Amino acid sequence: METIVVTGTFAGSLDRSIHVKREGESISDAVVAADIGKLPAVNVAEALQRVPGVTIVREAGEGQFISVRGLGPNFQSVTLNGMPLAYNENIRTSGQSGRQFRFRVLPADLIDGVVVSKAPTADMTEGGIGSSVEIRMLNPLDRDPFLSTSFEGTYEERADAMSPKSAVSASWQNSEGTFGVLGGVSYQEREVQFERLGNGWGVIGEEDVNDAEYLHGVAVPGDIQVTLEQEKRDRMSAVGGLQWRPTDNFEFDLDMQYSQFNNEIAERRLTYQTWGYWDNLDQSTAVIDDGRLVAGTLNGARIRNTTEFSDQAHENAIVIAGAEYNVADWIFEPRVSFSRATSDLETPLQRIEYRTEEGVGNTTFDLGTDAVSNGKINALYTDLDLTDPATVPFRRYRIRPMNSEDEDVTFKFDATRDLHMEFANLNLTQMKLGVQVSDRSRDYQRRDRSTTALRNGLELSDGFNGVMVPGNTFDQVIGQGQLWTSADWAVWRDAFVIDGEFDGVEPSASQLEPTAADLRNSYGVDEEILAAYARVDFASQINDIPFTGIAGVRYVETDSLVDGTLATAEVDGEGNVITVSSARTTNNTYKEWLPSLNVNFDLTDDVIMRLSGSKTMTRPSLSELRDVVVPNSGTVSDIFVLGSAAMNDPSLILTAAGGNPYLKPYTSWNLDMSFEWYFDDFGAFSIAGFYKDVDDYIASDFETRTLPFAVHDGSTLPVDVLVSSPANVGDVAISGLELGFTGRLEMGLGISATATFATSKLELDKSDVGVQTAGIQGISDQSYSISPFYESGPFEINLSYTWRDDYLTDGGVTVTSRPTEEDATSYYQKGIGTLDMGASYRFAENYEAFMQAVNILENRPSTYVGSEDRLHQVHNYGRTVNFGVRAKF
Repeated sequence: METIVVTGTFAGSLDRSIHVKREGESISDAVVAADIGKLPAVNVAEALQRVPGVTIVREAGEGQFISVRGLGPNFQSVTLNGMPLAYNENIRTSGQSGRQFRFRVLPADLIDGVVVSKAPTADMTEGGIGSSVEIRMLNPLDRDPFLSTSFEGTYEERADAMSPKSAVSASWQNSEGTFGVLGGVSYQEREVQFERLGNGWGVIGEEDVNDAEYLHGVAVPGDIQVTLEQEKRDRMSAVGGLQWRPTDNFEFDLDMQYSQFNNEIAERRLTYQTWGYWDNLDQSTAVIDDGRLVAGTLNGARIRNTTEFSDQAHENAIVIAGAEYNVADWIFEPRVSFSRATSDLETPLQRIEYRTEEGVGNTTFDLGTDAVSNGKINALYTDLDLTDPATVPFRRYRIRPMNSEDEDVTFKFDATRDLHMEFANLNLTQMKLGVQVSDRSRDYQRRDRSTTALRNGLELSDGFNGVMVPGNTFDQVIGQGQLWTSADWAVWRDAFVIDGEFDGVEPSASQLEPTAADLRNSYGVDEEILAAYARVDFASQINDIPFTGIAGVRYVETDSLVDGTLATAEVDGEGNVITVSSARTTNNTYKEWLPSLNVNFDLTDDVIMRLSGSKTMTRPSLSELRDVVVPNSGTVSDIFVLGSAAMNDPSLILTAAGGNPYLKPYTSWNLDMSFEWYFDDFGAFSIAGFYKDVDDYIASDFETRTLPFAVHDGSTLPVDVLVSSPANVGDVAISGLELGFTGRLEMGLGISATATFATSKLELDKSDVGVQTAGIQGISDQSYSISPFYESGPFEINLSYTWRDDYLTDGGVTVTSRPTEEDATSYYQKGIGTLDMGASYRFAENYEAFMQAVNILENRPSTYVGSEDRLHQVHNYGRTVNFGVRAKF
């Protein structure tokens, strides 16, 4: 193979990204392969956070989802080479999403580039009110043959662990340039320690205390919880491609991508229960500041020691076959794809709980005066010796197998023809027509079991709960804290069975016969989608200013079938309360016309002004469509064991989550304008304004329902539960401004910077409370990224600082009260900045050594309730350092 230099510099990759933006049909931004490789980015999401208008959501320290212009992950349409991708489900905590593509399943090594289109054209797959994100793979005939390898190690500071990562990719083509293939494999391991401090707030009423009347009307911390999360992640990805171009008129392409992401998780959780024990507060220790109890000692409360284990296995696969055939001035492009995303628990969720008796031990807490900004509280501990396994007695052991499978089968057919037509000085240059048919499905199965039993001859001992947490646990988050022992999974796994059902504790959902409660927790969704579009490209000029444009319309028809099971409490002929389960399939159909118009004015050779108007849509989350009502799992277990006596526990959570198969999709009318100035030698400046008017916004509505709960003696207990269900509640207006700049001096010093300013308003239209306004989830007033870089010969270094302001993190809005930004029930993420660094040195023509560091300043994200003096959570994932060698030929 001919030796070529494709390593590229950081500035060179920025230049290519600018070229993709300049040549775009509408307002868009991009990152390319070299750019992704040069940035401290483990996956595609982390690379995209430098794009104007894009922010990321991290999970346990790693980029997981992206939000664009304040709209969350559900509002982004994600495609691979223009074809839809199936979505992985979140089976980690049983919370589900359904439209959120998990970018961390895709490594940064094997992707050619990513284009974020913010103004749609009619031929783009619908679904992205926020943006349309196209992940592009390499094409073997579009570049010279190459071989690329990289070997690196990753050091996780909190876990004090070193992990390997490697990648190899190559392409080949025949001497005639008519046939080419490429392939690549990437493998990475990571060992992560992630710490989370959680706390809720409640206001003491007269019914909450008997003696501590001085606490009436005071906001007090709810149960304070510390969670140590230890993860062992491994990610293996492979790509393959084939191009055959036997003639100038015909081409056949085959693209494949596969990714497997496994994650062994141990969550070791300690809960200092406070609610229900405020009569035990030592008044001499109480510190009340501005109506908040921020410090004190409870002389008698309760400690819960809970450990959760699971082994997640996520698989993503997509195969795309397509052709391009030129005949009689037409270009015909048929394409078909099959995509599957599975999320399974190879080790089902294991919840092992120990709990003290009531009133045992004294608990001291001090939440500090500025804990949100500092990411740290002063003190949290008990006088009990939690390093002694015998201190906290065993309570219960629960198991939850879950399996989720999503599939997408799509056929697209596009036909393009050049036009030479003129109407009143408007030249029609091209016509494009097409259809798309997609069949999307989800099968989500969940089982819950509390019927675990020890194998014959075994008894519980201190060894079952004998694993000590690491010595650095919460050393950065809590000034005066304590360590504890937790469950040893290896011992539990070998000692227990699911009584009468399974010889062991690691079944899949399919290996257990579903109960009525299991059927209620499981569901299926099938969507059949038909879309057709027409677009016309045109060109003309106004005075001496030439312009080009695209006018089009897309018609979309969606037919959804939702399978679910409803459970109700009824009284039989003998007066007994029984559970009645009924399976049903619900159908819902909706149709939308989505027009769009994009016009690009070439004000000068280097200055472009773009205008866009469009209507877009986003379908409801698949989990929101489920026809089920799911109570809190801990409540189900408590009532099963204790029956009506469980209702006396003040910590019992009487809530449930439901779905709504009749939801309408979000629709939005959008206006966009951008001004782009491209510099002659290198760099560009851009400014873009946007406005979105979103109809039929979906948020949570609440009502009290009587639900049946099974009791161990076979009876059924009816309980009134507050059920939250999604509903189309109102309209959202989002507006903002984006800025981008890239420039470089001759000496090699340059900078790339972006900034986004956004505002939003949600108007809730509910008949019993009238029209209200509220903020919406995920909108930061300001976010920005600054990346200075320096290149000199074989050496280069870049820094990257990203910041986003406070934003609302609620999953939905309570529409039966008056939610506002000052509402004490609203949860906010505190604004936070992250500093990363990358450096490399090319020590031979095709070899370079590199080093990257993430979260250099060790910033700890925190959230608060209503106002910054009410801490809700602090997250700590520490610094990560990558270093290694790349070789490209």
